[in-house]
Amino acid sequence: MIVPYDRDELHALVDRNPHNVYAIRLDEQRMAVVPLTGDAKLPGPLELVDPQTHIRLFSSLAREAVFRHLKAIPGGYRVTRRRPPTVESIKQKNIVPEAAGLPDWMQKRRTLVFETRTLSASDRADYVVLTCAERFRPVIDRNCAELAAVNVTLLGRYVSTWAPSQDQQLADQLRLAGRVRGIDGDHLLLDDHGDGPDRVRREEAFLEPSLRNFRAVVEALKFDGAERSLKLIQQVEGSLREGKRQLDDIQKTLSWMSRRNLQVAHGVPLQFGEVLAQGSERPFPFVEVFEKAKLSFDPSRSGTMSWAQGGLDRHGPYDSSTFEKKRPRIAVICEARERGNMSAAIADLLNGVPDAQSRNGLKPHEIGLIGRYKLQRAQVDFFEASSDSAADYTAAARAALATAAEADQPWDLAVLQVRRLWKERLPGDSPYWTAKAAFLKRDVPVQALSTEMLELGRFEYACALANVSLASYAKLGGTPWLLQSRPSTDHELVFGLGSHTRKDGRRGAGERVVGITTVFSSQGHYLLDARTGAVAFDEYPAALRTMLVEAIERVRRDEAWRASDAVRLVFHAFIQMRRETADAVIDAVEGLGLSRVSFAFLHVAEDHPFTVFDQAMDKGRGAYGPKRGQAVELSNHEWLVSMTGREQINAQFQGLPDPVLLRLHERSTFRDMRTLAKQVADFGCHSWRTFGNARVPITLQYADEIAKQLAGLEMTPGWDSEGAAVSRIMRRPWFL
Repeated sequence: MIVPYDRDELHALVDRNPHNVYAIRLDEQRMAVVPLTGDAKLPGPLELVDPQTHIRLFSSLAREAVFRHLKAIPGGYRVTRRRPPTVESIKQKNIVPEAAGLPDWMQKRRTLVFETRTLSASDRADYVVLTCAERFRPVIDRNCAELAAVNVTLLGRYVSTWAPSQDQQLADQLRLAGRVRGIDGDHLLLDDHGDGPDRVRREEAFLEPSLRNFRAVVEALKFDGAERSLKLIQQVEGSLREGKRQLDDIQKTLSWMSRRNLQVAHGVPLQFGEVLAQGSERPFPFVEVFEKAKLSFDPSRSGTMSWAQGGLDRHGPYDSSTFEKKRPRIAVICEARERGNMSAAIADLLNGVPDAQSRNGLKPHEIGLIGRYKLQRAQVDFFEASSDSAADYTAAARAALATAAEADQPWDLAVLQVRRLWKERLPGDSPYWTAKAAFLKRDVPVQALSTEMLELGRFEYACALANVSLASYAKLGGTPWLLQSRPSTDHELVFGLGSHTRKDGRRGAGERVVGITTVFSSQGHYLLDARTGAVAFDEYPAALRTMLVEAIERVRRDEAWRASDAVRLVFHAFIQMRRETADAVIDAVEGLGLSRVSFAFLHVAEDHPFTVFDQAMDKGRGAYGPKRGQAVELSNHEWLVSMTGREQINAQFQGLPDPVLLRLHERSTFRDMRTLAKQVADFGCHSWRTFGNARVPITLQYADEIAKQLAGLEMTPGWDSEGAAVSRIMRRPWFL
């Protein structure tokens, strides 16, 4: 039945015990109350509703029917979430192989996630689909007292305690307790504990089951054998995500679900159709494969290729004729004990590794940074750190900067030798972060080279150096390539909206949000990154508006826009933009005096329930995987796009690549989803960080990388966030 919305009555119906009704708010004025049993008391008379007219209600009822069925299955299935319904699989509950040599309390558990979604097309009626996705959840099933006994480090790590779920129909759950700051006998002392206690008994605390903590425990248990154990787990997980096996498992699960006696309401059965596929009776969404983006290596447009490395080797970089730093000055900071290895690595970086090639003859780094990017001999000086301490690395960095100051010749690039283990150190104790901060404060970009990279096989080593040289050229201020321009009379800017939260820990009062925006031309030319000041969450829309206006005005001046020019502003974001934020942007831009502006606000979601299979490709590596650029129209405002495809699967344990879900905001005035989806696919081929395709468009990849870098720098002693925001280095892709 549909009744007037009443907040108190809705909450009473939702909390009713027994749970014999399903109640949901439909809009500002109405709510729906649906009986689940024959004796359910209702606030009014029953009425029939048309599922097609109330398709969102039907979708919710179908999802709840799946949840109730999962709860009722005998055999100890553990249901961990309601929205979406999530259950731990009984079949091969723990995927960690015996060969990994880990105790049985270190697990990766298979979970199934069910969701209902509404699909639509312009010429067909909307319909509801049930999706099933498989996930793998890390489990560390020992308390902190037991972990300490096997030498697992607890300091600085987040711990949880078991507590009843707020939803009585769900299993007990681990709830975050805080971060360990010390140990007092049998108790862990906590900070970032919110409203909870500042100490907890070690026997009652469990490490938060994150991938980072899982890796840390494996390293404590296996020492030098940790990488082998983790790789074996990765291989098993990848084999379970292999195309045909994953498709078969999902189809069996959905087929099994369709044979159950599910009801959306008392006396109303839920009926399932066949699995949605091309050629089935149910109309399949429109599909298209976007061609790989054409890249331009010459302002005259005479040199274009889709293959970045091949284009550079044939034509050179886009700005070869105008690039000024042909003889780059490079400072290398390394541990004294690694001087010999780093000397060899720098020589390979600059001059190439001509003997490294693939089976088909590809030489990824044949002529090095100097040859590929048309540079001349570089000046390289080494500055040794006597140890791997932050103090010694900072001293070496300062020595390099002092040398440059005395000669009145600033460094163009600093290369830091690093180690993977340093990632576990806090930024204030990290050689990487402290030395990087010292160089960035003097407008010198930094490139890291890890000792682990030096231990790779010859071909993999050359591939890594090729990526390093690409990022280094961009950090030097170069433009390796641009996207081939499309014929258009519009000025177009593409924004990536990210954010970085400043706070001590994950929760607590006083958190401040820094909005991060990357700005590109339609050709993918990196124009600038901008950021708001640190503001409270509620003040973010106004701060974002101010920042965007300043960025648009700067580009408008640089490119001499006229008030009557057509302008298109496209915004990419990892989260769905709030309506008030979109309105703030629209209002601010309308105040700039531009009379022909259109907006597109696009949510680029990585977390969604859809997987794309290509059953026509049933053989070889990447079988059943989609082609890169595969696009599926789910509705007039939602598309799926495969940013990477079966061509990018280099090892069987990688599993199938997942597409991104693009969702257009209702306040968008430019609504050509095909054009927007193709642009997202193109921007995934345009990363100057590596030669590989990115899993998300670089608008967001770069914004996310800036956020990570700022998070580390702001915890580094002596870093000046406000001063850095206006420095010259921030006009270049310093974060690659």
